[in-house]
Amino acid sequence: MLARIVRRPLLAAVALVLAACGADREAPQGDGPAPLLRPGAEGIDLSHHNGPVDWGRLGTEPLEFVYLKATEGTDHIDTRFQENWQAATRLGWQVGAYHFYLLCRDGAPQAENFIRQVEVRAGTLPPAVDLEHAHNCKARGGREAALTELRVFLGALEAEYGAVPVIYTTPAFHAEWLAGEGFEAHPVWIRSLDGPPELPHAIWQYSMKGKVAGVEGPVDLNRAAD
Repeated sequence: MLARIVRRPLLAAVALVLAACGADREAPQGDGPAPLLRPGAEGIDLSHHNGPVDWGRLGTEPLEFVYLKATEGTDHIDTRFQENWQAATRLGWQVGAYHFYLLCRDGAPQAENFIRQVEVRAGTLPPAVDLEHAHNCKARGGREAALTELRVFLGALEAEYGAVPVIYTTPAFHAEWLAGEGFEAHPVWIRSLDGPPELPHAIWQYSMKGKVAGVEGPVDLNRAAD
């Protein structure tokens, strides 16, 4: 997924139950059953690294969902998040936001950074957190302290948005940091570029070199579990 920096994303192997609630922060409200990603639905994820998007052309692609980078760490905000969010919403796609989590920063201020930029909105995909080794920093205080901070972050997002956050990760990061640590309730969005993932997952990122109309350069391609 990997885009880094700047301002402003139950485990199910068959279908991803993606809860969303609340029209605003002061008065969150549920709208009945949680929306589903259709099994096999195709989607992409974007950040400012993808540059300006021609959403008119992108809207001609057979895509159903998009995750947009909102924040990273404690203070970076993706510069294109708001414009991308509004444009994707106009297309009628299912839209979600994600945060690139830094292991060397505390969980609470990272959650605050994300919450400041991403409103609680009805009908959106649950927030997602990008957890991977690439572009990350060394955990302060050791593994257990870092995992405690991660739980603080995830708990804050779940309380704010009324939805269990999605965890985007790689097989290597999952094995080293997440397996057996009590994160099983979180839908997994897994990057596996050499074929279908072995891990149970809700979303599979199967390419980082996709081509779609309206975006210059490579795009991450994702598919909901069948």
